Amino acid sequence: MIGSGRTRAHEPVGSTNRGRRAGLNSGFHWVTSDPSKNRRRVSAMASHKLYLLRHGEGAWNKENRFCSWVDQKLSEAGVQEARDCGLLLKSQGCQLDVVYTSLLSRSAQTSWLVAEAMGQEWVPVVKSWRLNERHYGSLIGLNRAEMAAVHGEQQVKVWRRSYDVAPPPIEPSHPYYAEIYEDRRYGACDVPAGALPRAESLKQVLDRLLPYWDGVVAPVVKSGRTVLISAHGNSCRALLKHLEGISDEDIAGVTLPTGIPVLLELDADLRPVKKHQLLGDPAKVQAAIKKVEDQGKALPNGK
Repeated sequence: MIGSGRTRAHEPVGSTNRGRRAGLNSGFHWVTSDPSKNRRRVSAMASHKLYLLRHGEGAWNKENRFCSWVDQKLSEAGVQEARDCGLLLKSQGCQLDVVYTSLLSRSAQTSWLVAEAMGQEWVPVVKSWRLNERHYGSLIGLNRAEMAAVHGEQQVKVWRRSYDVAPPPIEPSHPYYAEIYEDRRYGACDVPAGALPRAESLKQVLDRLLPYWDGVVAPVVKSGRTVLISAHGNSCRALLKHLEGISDEDIAGVTLPTGIPVLLELDADLRPVKKHQLLGDPAKVQAAIKKVEDQGKALPNGK
């Protein structure tokens, strides 16, 4: 089964033998050249593979607007991104056992297209609001570049990327308030409707995601099954932060483009044996990262 077998731990690109250590980022266990110190070798073996995926481009991604909990389908480009992702995973021999998505259509639609391209449409799909995108509060529907022109790129970056700063909460007068909170999909959540977020920092995303990871997803991964989490940029970033022990400051620099699968190789205790990998052509991946990072910049001459 994919996700089992023996894999050597690797050092990050550009590192040297000097300074190999255990416990880097609260999860990496490096193998030394000294046989007497290789007791950690067993824990450094990859026992499981976990795939994370930010959904394909949505209509509001294309328009550079804060989408958040507003339900949007994939754009034409997003549909192709999802299909390309599925073909890539198929070419690498990936065999999925279960897929987890949020309650938002762009997340579920991406998972369907990926599974179809892989020829694995039968794989069960489980949905939870706890994998939803970060709730951007009163910023929902606004254009990022236009906001950068008004409030400054640094403020928009804080709203988008900081760990513990939440945007202003959504109010009942907001044009998308009713569309979100009167949607019947949230009537069956494991919390009362009144307890659903009105705005979130990334920290709050992780707080509501962790019970689902610990109680539902992690046991499935530990059982040896190969899992794909088809979710959103911030729910995936929050989980990466937790699994890799990324600092509150460094998580601001972690960018996940739409439609690019992320591979995590984990040991028996679900600790990563090396840094996550963004799969696919490196030039394409870097271009996709730059596209996301440019979203929060003001347009030249305000255009």
